[in-house]
Amino acid sequence: MKPRAPQTQSHDVAEPRPKRVIARRLAVSFALVSIVAVAMCGMLIALIGEVAGLVAHMQTGETAIRESLVFATSVREQYIHQAHWIIEQDPHHLEHYEEWLEQVQRGGEALQPLVPESERWRVAQVLEESRALDEVFKAFLVPAMNRGDRASVVKYHKQADELSQRATKQADFIARSVEQRMAMDHTSATRMTNAGLLTGATCVLLVLSLSVVFTIRLRLAVLKPLEVLASAARRFGSGDFESRVGPVGEGELRAVSIAFDRMAEELDAREKRLIESERMAAIGQLAAGVAHEVNNPIQVIRGYLKTMTAESPINVLEDELRILDEEASACQRIAEDLVAFARAPELHPNHVEMEQLLRESVRRFGETADGSSQLVHLTAEPGEALVDAGRLRQVVRNLLVNAAHFSEPDQPIEVTGRRVGEEGYHIAISDTGPGIAPEDRTKIFEPFFTKRSGGSGLGLAVCMSIVRAHGGTISAKNNPDRGATFHVLIPDSNMEPRGEQT
Repeated sequence: MKPRAPQTQSHDVAEPRPKRVIARRLAVSFALVSIVAVAMCGMLIALIGEVAGLVAHMQTGETAIRESLVFATSVREQYIHQAHWIIEQDPHHLEHYEEWLEQVQRGGEALQPLVPESERWRVAQVLEESRALDEVFKAFLVPAMNRGDRASVVKYHKQADELSQRATKQADFIARSVEQRMAMDHTSATRMTNAGLLTGATCVLLVLSLSVVFTIRLRLAVLKPLEVLASAARRFGSGDFESRVGPVGEGELRAVSIAFDRMAEELDAREKRLIESERMAAIGQLAAGVAHEVNNPIQVIRGYLKTMTAESPINVLEDELRILDEEASACQRIAEDLVAFARAPELHPNHVEMEQLLRESVRRFGETADGSSQLVHLTAEPGEALVDAGRLRQVVRNLLVNAAHFSEPDQPIEVTGRRVGEEGYHIAISDTGPGIAPEDRTKIFEPFFTKRSGGSGLGLAVCMSIVRAHGGTISAKNNPDRGATFHVLIPDSNMEPRGEQT
């Protein structure tokens, strides 16, 4: 620890903040990708706007084409109906003629705003020639036909034909002009669409390329150092505080690697201090546990010593001396078990009558300070088992002591013993205390865990160790009304049935 003392002290000295290398790289990378993405979106939006304008213009062009074709057809129909009337002189042709004349005028008015301004004079010229054609027809041709003036008919028909040809020619030119404009708009829209697709594909490839480049750079700058740091964290997690990371990466990650090394130094020092503190605490807890476990048999021994007098019958003294010897042996075994708590206790099994063992354990408990004022009700069935009687009495006594500490003196502790089919012999000890809190159910058999004042937390842990050494199980459950019940099951492999149940 002494060589590292200067390093630990130097940790409190303020150091300059690390260069923000990784943050700057991330900012530049995301900024470039964002700029390219925004530029791509801007160009695509502009192209989409242009294409949308062209599409709208093409829709107008479609209307213009339709109207120009109707206009050219109406001009032809006007002259055709004049010719039919001249040939057939059918009055019905005059009615249709008026309809087509109106159609020419309406078509010209509808077409006027749809054609370019440079072509509108042609529409006006067609309308003017249509009116002139109508004037020649009504003012000269019809009167000449009515008079039978053949020469005048030929003359004015020639004028009408010339006007019709000029009007038709202009109307056809307007239709072709609108179609050409429509074709140009279509070509422009196609070209812009292709340009938009090419631009989008180019920008996507550029974004992907930048992403790959930045990913590779960030992987080299971030992921590899992180792998080194993760490996160091795993080593530290396993308790290897002697290894060091060393300077790794750049900027922020280098600062993290230095912090890792400092953390390892501090954890190493703290672990050594903690181990020393826990060792001292464990010694104290072990001493308390020894006192707790040995106190019960000592109380029995002292109780019998007080009752032993010179006037006692020999057979009584022999029985009491035997009990004293057993309790003294129990003290010795308890001390040995607590010194080597992690090892399974050594057993000396014999054929034991379980009903008698329970009655003896309850009787001895009643002679201790904990049990002298506590009522205990025992209900036991006969059953012989191959167990270590002293160890099993220790389990029952510990469970009785635990129940007595959580029960009222006027509320009896219930002790039952019964055979459970072929499973074994079941012992249940129920108290009338507050029960076991849900958060404590998994801890009550852990060493040094206790919820009662003055307890060492070794009683139930010793019980579990002894029961498991017999191959049995021990568990605890809260009762439906109040209190808790501890269940001990000695397996059938240790059981030998005996006689009839009483």
